[in-house]
Amino acid sequence: MVSIAPPHPISNELVLTESRTMRAQTIERTDALDKVKALVTLPDSFHVTTEMVATYYEVPSSTIDTLVSSNFEELAQNGRRVLQGAELTAFATPFGGVANLGLSPKARSLAVFNRKAVLNVGQLLTKSEVARQVRTFLLDTEAEKTPRIPASFSEALELAAAQARELEQAQAALAEAAPKIEAHDNLIQYGANRTVGEVAKELSTPERNIMVSELRRLIVHEWKWAFVKTRECGSTQYNPYAHKTDYLALGEEKYPHETRPDCWHATMRITPKGREAIRRKLDRENAPQALPLRSVAPAPSVDEISTMIRRGA
Repeated sequence: MVSIAPPHPISNELVLTESRTMRAQTIERTDALDKVKALVTLPDSFHVTTEMVATYYEVPSSTIDTLVSSNFEELAQNGRRVLQGAELTAFATPFGGVANLGLSPKARSLAVFNRKAVLNVGQLLTKSEVARQVRTFLLDTEAEKTPRIPASFSEALELAAAQARELEQAQAALAEAAPKIEAHDNLIQYGANRTVGEVAKELSTPERNIMVSELRRLIVHEWKWAFVKTRECGSTQYNPYAHKTDYLALGEEKYPHETRPDCWHATMRITPKGREAIRRKLDRENAPQALPLRSVAPAPSVDEISTMIRRGA
């Protein structure tokens, strides 16, 4: 009698490649990328190119292209997009043009991925050891959140009491640490960068309230750190000049319109170096002006004194 071996079981981490529901459930855990391997990004710290994604997962770029073709809608939903025309120009300008992004000066399009889209690739990519490690991390973290099921009524009561105590302690600790948590969240999401409104509030004093419009005017029109561009949807987009990307950065945020669901707007943020430069400029502009020196007439000569006496001066 010939025995038939049972089929080889599917690895647990492959659950993510088969289930879009599971992928959606873990897509926010972009910290998994850094837990497995450092992700190199473009200078804006938010986006990566197809080649960078391929390098991270240690596969050919053609493998990423094939994956995108098969999962185009899902990857687009999670942050992959193709920049073309004016949008590509606006994106590349802070970096000094498309040539500094590794493209030909005549390039007409560029596919970019945000961190969620990069993670999405790892959820789907089967021919990569790095992707397998990312999926394993995601599922292990998800398993830690699975609640324990009590075996008896008395155990359920004990578990409920313990959870109530933990909840009370957690709420007390959260209330005490709320300001620090908010600051930490901002640091994780945006680094140490701040919006123009936040910086205006930060630099205002009882003697002088710095208006957001005033600070934006200085940055754009007087100091020439950024330029204004009107998007196709009619909204205003502020972009830093290439030589001021150490002062200003674009934060990746998507603001969909009812008529333009895929319209992206990047918020201009001010880096710590930029805030320090603004503070120095404002200090110089607000410094009291020195009074002009009065000219002192030379002492009169003997002849001039004699003449003054004769005239009765």
